[in-house]
Amino acid sequence: MERMRRVGMWASAVAVVVAVAGCGGGDDGGGSGKDQKPSASSPAKSSAPTKPAATVDEALDAYQRAAAAGCTDASSCQDQMTAKLKAAKDLRVALSAEDRAAYAEPIRLIKQAERLADHYGRNNLGAKGNSLAVNQPLQQAVSWLAVNR
Repeated sequence: MERMRRVGMWASAVAVVVAVAGCGGGDDGGGSGKDQKPSASSPAKSSAPTKPAATVDEALDAYQRAAAAGCTDASSCQDQMTAKLKAAKDLRVALSAEDRAAYAEPIRLIKQAERLADHYGRNNLGAKGNSLAVNQPLQQAVSWLAVNR
Protein backbone atom coordinates (compact mmCIF):
# COMPACT_ATOMS: atom_id res chain seq x y z
CA MET A 1 0.00 0.00 0.00
CA GLU A 2 2.82 2.41 0.89
CA ARG A 3 4.57 1.67 -2.40
CA MET A 4 1.39 2.44 -4.36
CA ARG A 5 0.99 5.75 -2.53
CA ARG A 6 4.62 6.63 -3.27
CA VAL A 7 4.23 5.73 -6.97
CA GLY A 8 1.07 7.84 -7.13
CA MET A 9 2.89 10.77 -5.58
CA TRP A 10 5.69 10.44 -8.12
CA ALA A 11 3.24 10.21 -11.00
CA SER A 12 1.61 13.44 -9.82
CA ALA A 13 4.99 15.14 -9.61
CA VAL A 14 5.85 14.00 -13.12
CA ALA A 15 2.55 15.39 -14.39
CA VAL A 16 3.36 18.77 -12.82
CA VAL A 17 6.80 18.75 -14.44
CA VAL A 18 5.29 17.92 -17.84
CA ALA A 19 2.72 20.69 -17.49
CA VAL A 20 5.37 23.23 -16.51
CA ALA A 21 7.58 22.24 -19.44
CA GLY A 22 5.20 23.97 -21.81
CA CYS A 23 6.10 27.41 -20.45
CA GLY A 24 7.93 29.89 -22.56
CA GLY A 25 8.18 33.37 -23.86
CA GLY A 26 8.30 34.70 -27.37
CA ASP A 27 12.04 34.11 -27.76
CA ASP A 28 12.75 31.36 -30.24
CA GLY A 29 16.28 30.70 -29.05
CA GLY A 30 18.03 32.69 -31.75
CA GLY A 31 20.61 34.16 -29.38
CA SER A 32 24.24 33.74 -30.35
CA GLY A 33 25.52 32.98 -26.88
CA LYS A 34 28.52 35.30 -27.43
CA ASP A 35 27.72 37.25 -24.29
CA GLN A 36 28.38 34.25 -22.06
CA LYS A 37 31.08 34.59 -19.47
CA PRO A 38 33.74 31.90 -19.47
CA SER A 39 33.41 29.56 -16.55
CA ALA A 40 35.93 29.79 -13.77
CA SER A 41 38.10 26.77 -13.26
CA SER A 42 36.87 24.51 -10.52
CA PRO A 43 38.66 24.61 -7.19
CA ALA A 44 40.98 21.78 -6.25
CA LYS A 45 39.12 18.86 -4.74
CA SER A 46 40.19 17.61 -1.36
CA SER A 47 40.83 13.92 -0.94
CA ALA A 48 38.57 13.72 2.12
CA PRO A 49 35.07 12.50 1.25
CA THR A 50 32.33 14.98 1.96
CA LYS A 51 28.76 14.26 2.88
CA PRO A 52 26.21 15.53 0.35
CA ALA A 53 24.24 18.59 1.37
CA ALA A 54 20.99 16.63 1.19
CA THR A 55 19.64 13.10 1.07
CA VAL A 56 18.10 11.80 -2.14
CA ASP A 57 14.58 12.42 -0.80
CA GLU A 58 15.43 15.98 0.26
CA ALA A 59 17.13 16.74 -3.05
CA LEU A 60 14.22 15.28 -5.01
CA ASP A 61 11.74 17.36 -2.99
CA ALA A 62 13.81 20.49 -3.67
CA TYR A 63 13.85 19.68 -7.40
CA GLN A 64 10.08 19.16 -7.44
CA ARG A 65 9.53 22.51 -5.70
CA ALA A 66 11.73 24.22 -8.31
CA ALA A 67 9.88 22.44 -11.13
CA ALA A 68 6.45 23.31 -9.76
CA ALA A 69 7.16 27.04 -9.65
CA GLY A 70 5.99 27.59 -13.23
CA CYS A 71 6.74 30.48 -15.52
CA THR A 72 4.88 32.88 -17.77
CA ASP A 73 7.50 34.61 -19.90
CA ALA A 74 11.08 34.16 -21.07
CA SER A 75 12.54 35.89 -18.01
CA SER A 76 10.61 33.79 -15.48
CA CYS A 77 11.35 30.61 -17.49
CA GLN A 78 15.05 31.50 -17.42
CA ASP A 79 14.89 31.85 -13.64
CA GLN A 80 12.94 28.59 -13.29
CA MET A 81 15.33 26.62 -15.51
CA THR A 82 18.32 27.99 -13.59
CA ALA A 83 16.70 26.88 -10.31
CA LYS A 84 15.79 23.47 -11.76
CA LEU A 85 19.34 22.87 -12.98
CA LYS A 86 20.77 23.81 -9.58
CA ALA A 87 18.32 21.47 -7.85
CA ALA A 88 19.03 18.73 -10.42
CA LYS A 89 22.76 19.03 -9.74
CA ASP A 90 22.11 18.64 -6.00
CA LEU A 91 19.95 15.60 -6.81
CA ARG A 92 22.73 14.13 -8.98
CA VAL A 93 25.25 14.60 -6.17
CA ALA A 94 22.89 12.96 -3.65
CA LEU A 95 22.21 10.03 -6.00
CA SER A 96 25.94 9.55 -6.60
CA ALA A 97 26.66 9.63 -2.88
CA GLU A 98 23.93 7.11 -2.06
CA ASP A 99 24.63 4.52 -4.78
CA ARG A 100 26.26 5.53 -8.04
CA ALA A 101 25.71 2.13 -9.68
CA ALA A 102 22.05 1.79 -8.72
CA TYR A 103 21.23 5.31 -9.88
CA ALA A 104 23.41 5.33 -13.01
CA GLU A 105 20.49 6.06 -15.34
CA PRO A 106 19.07 9.19 -13.62
CA ILE A 107 22.62 10.43 -13.02
CA ARG A 108 23.33 10.06 -16.75
CA LEU A 109 20.10 11.86 -17.64
CA ILE A 110 20.85 14.79 -15.33
CA LYS A 111 24.35 15.07 -16.80
CA GLN A 112 22.79 15.08 -20.27
CA ALA A 113 20.52 17.97 -19.24
CA GLU A 114 23.55 19.86 -17.89
CA ARG A 115 25.41 19.32 -21.18
CA LEU A 116 22.39 20.54 -23.15
CA ALA A 117 22.15 23.62 -20.93
CA ASP A 118 25.80 24.35 -21.65
CA HIS A 119 25.23 23.74 -25.37
CA TYR A 120 22.31 26.17 -25.62
CA GLY A 121 23.87 28.61 -23.18
CA ARG A 122 22.83 28.77 -19.58
CA ASN A 123 21.80 32.38 -20.08
CA ASN A 124 19.46 31.43 -22.95
CA LEU A 125 17.25 28.81 -21.30
CA GLY A 126 14.17 31.05 -21.23
CA ALA A 127 13.61 30.28 -24.91
CA LYS A 128 10.91 27.65 -25.45
CA GLY A 129 12.96 25.21 -27.50
CA ASN A 130 16.00 25.44 -25.25
CA SER A 131 14.07 24.94 -22.04
CA LEU A 132 12.11 22.04 -23.51
CA ALA A 133 15.29 20.32 -24.71
CA VAL A 134 16.90 20.64 -21.27
CA ASN A 135 13.67 19.66 -19.51
CA GLN A 136 13.26 16.36 -21.35
CA PRO A 137 16.14 14.44 -19.72
CA LEU A 138 15.27 15.98 -16.34
CA GLN A 139 11.71 14.67 -16.66
CA GLN A 140 13.03 11.26 -17.68
CA ALA A 141 15.28 11.16 -14.59
CA VAL A 142 12.36 12.00 -12.28
CA SER A 143 10.18 9.41 -14.04
CA TRP A 144 12.92 6.79 -13.65
CA LEU A 145 13.13 7.54 -9.94
CA ALA A 146 9.34 7.33 -9.59
CA VAL A 147 9.26 3.86 -11.07
CA ASN A 148 12.53 2.35 -9.86
CA ARG A 149 13.08 3.79 -6.41
